[in-house]
This record gives sequence, C-alpha cells and structure tokens, in this order.
Amino acid sequence: MQILIRVLLICGCLCPLMTRAEDLPVYCDDWPGFCEADGGGLYLDLARHIYEPLGYRVKPQSMPYKRALAMVVKGGYGITMGVYLNEVEGVRWPHYPDGADDVTVFMLDKWRASWQGEQSLAQQRVLWQRGWAFDKYIKVPMRWHEVNSHEDAMALLPKERHRYYLSAGVLYANDPLPPHISRVFLRWLPSYPIFANSDAGLKLQQEWDRGIARLIDSGELTRIYRENRLLDYYRDFLRGLKQERRAQSAR
Repeated sequence: MQILIRVLLICGCLCPLMTRAEDLPVYCDDWPGFCEADGGGLYLDLARHIYEPLGYRVKPQSMPYKRALAMVVKGGYGITMGVYLNEVEGVRWPHYPDGADDVTVFMLDKWRASWQGEQSLAQQRVLWQRGWAFDKYIKVPMRWHEVNSHEDAMALLPKERHRYYLSAGVLYANDPLPPHISRVFLRWLPSYPIFANSDAGLKLQQEWDRGIARLIDSGELTRIYRENRLLDYYRDFLRGLKQERRAQSAR
C-alpha cells in the first residue's frame, strides 16, 4: 500500500512537468506551402521541429502580413515569419533565415527579349503585392505601385500601364501562365523570423539559431523541405546554407 501511495505521489509530481508546455504564437500571412491557415507549411514545420522539443507548443496565428509584423515589432511575445532582413527596426534578428523568396519577374512576352536583369527595372513602372517592400532590396530606382493580390497584378500587365510585376515565384510555380506572359528568375532574397527586443525574444532567437544548425547538421532540414514538396525548388538555397554552416563550424 505504501508503495502504491509513493507511486501515486511521484506521478502527481511529474504530471505537471510532463504536461506543462508554453504556448508560442507564430505569426504569418496565409502563404501556400509556407504558412497556411490550417497549420501546415514549411515555416510552421520549422517552428515545431525547433521549439516543441524544448517544451513549447507552437500556436499558428494567420493574419495579414503587416499585422503579423506589428505583433512582434510592438514587443509582443512570439515569432513573425518570412521577414526580409532589416525590413523593420527594433526587433531581434537571427543568424539563420527561415527560407528565401525567389524574386521572380512577370512580364509580357514582348518585353522578354530586351530583359537584361535587374537593370531593366530602372525607371520602369513595376507592380508588387502590398507589404512586400522590394524597393528596399532592389537598388535601381523604380516607379512602383502596390496591388492587393497576384490576380490583380496579372490582370494589369496586359493593359501595359505597368511593365513588370515582382513576386515570389515559388508561390505560383504550378500555376499556368496566362497567354502572352513570361516569367524570369531574378535572385534569392532570404527571409527571417523576427523576435521581440526583450529577454524572452533573445531566448527564442538563440533557440532558433541552435535549432536550425541542428537541423542542417542532421539532414532534417532537407527532409522537412522534401515533406513540404519544396526540395527541388530550393536545392541551391539549401546547398548554400550547408556551405555556410560548414564554414561557421570550421571557424
């Protein structure tokens, strides 16, 4: 009887430790394949693989991008995913990105022959979706205009008031192009999770960097991309991450 009582007491002490998990809000827009309203996607899988073994419970929070930024910029607890480096101030940035956008240019077929890379954007009327802020990372001057959706941008190109539309090509990799529209890859633009500028934010940021390093070293990062059907598209990006990790380990 005494043994049974001791077992019950031990179980009673351990249960709170075993079940205690800290909710970790992860904020992002509804981006197919990366951060989806049903809890799926690459960004959310990365967060789970990094934080849940440490005792957190990842709580996806899908919302418009600018609102997602504000949740952490204003000092809130949690993580906002998919932010371009130095896009906002007053937050903590990790060493390792959460992914990268393949900046892709959509244009009418008639402009494809004269396309010469980034310099072709100079002084042209360029579209992108609201909140993407490509002007901070593309150093040629553009006359840019924001639209509400990919569909809006694709509908405007044939009217020829705007020559180019910039977006992340991976979001539409499987979509057929409308007639007379071409797409070309411009460059990779890494994106990062951001953390509040606080002690709690610092802890999450350090855990992120250690976690990504672990996923690279173990090969789990490649598996996560494969499970999200993104591996073929991101092979070059992942190869660069592995090279960076090896160089860091050698120092």
